[in-house]
Amino acid sequence: MSKSKIFNIKCPSCGVQQDVELHEAVNVEAEPELKKALLENQLNRVDCIDCEASFRVDMPLLYSDPQHDILIHWIPETAELTKEQIIEDFDQSLEQINEMLPVDIVAPSVRLALTRVELVELIFIIEAGLNQRVVEYVKYSIHTRNMEKIDPEKFRLLLNVQDSSEDELCFVIQDVESQALGTVLRYVRAAYQSMVELYDENPEEFLDMFPGPCISARNLLLEDSDEV
Repeated sequence: MSKSKIFNIKCPSCGVQQDVELHEAVNVEAEPELKKALLENQLNRVDCIDCEASFRVDMPLLYSDPQHDILIHWIPETAELTKEQIIEDFDQSLEQINEMLPVDIVAPSVRLALTRVELVELIFIIEAGLNQRVVEYVKYSIHTRNMEKIDPEKFRLLLNVQDSSEDELCFVIQDVESQALGTVLRYVRAAYQSMVELYDENPEEFLDMFPGPCISARNLLLEDSDEV
């Protein structure tokens, strides 16, 4: 079930405040137009009543698509809420939910995204039937082999499912600061499929590298650099 609420929002351009309806949760099986709005960068977008500036309000959003068994919570980082705090709080919440459930009830699998672009990427990955942990392992490998050109401090790798083919997976480099998309990298799908087979035989290595609901090669690389 989708959920929206009225918020008082201040325009970042002129400072005028207005009441707007924003979505806190979307069920795109029931309301497919909300998925279209998200993909077109129109969900939770506001037009200022004074200066007519158009801006997107980034706020926690629960994305649900029962048809594809997708449940993703997007929680944006803020000055007050860091990535580490978001992940820690989210893990604790899941633990509390699991403790409250009867032993014969399995909690739904909820994934965590920290940016809108990661949310959209994850939606396409799941819909395409790709293994997210293996995809992130591929990203990890690409980053570590090209650290000078694809420094995770400055860039993230995104899988472009729509432009991928039966023979290749298409990755694009995004500048973290400007959000601009740059060089396209192609990865042989057969190599990805070989890693999927390794995952199926022995998933522990992948689970150890990418535990929990927030699965991100870039986050792992940044954590590794902090520990050095």
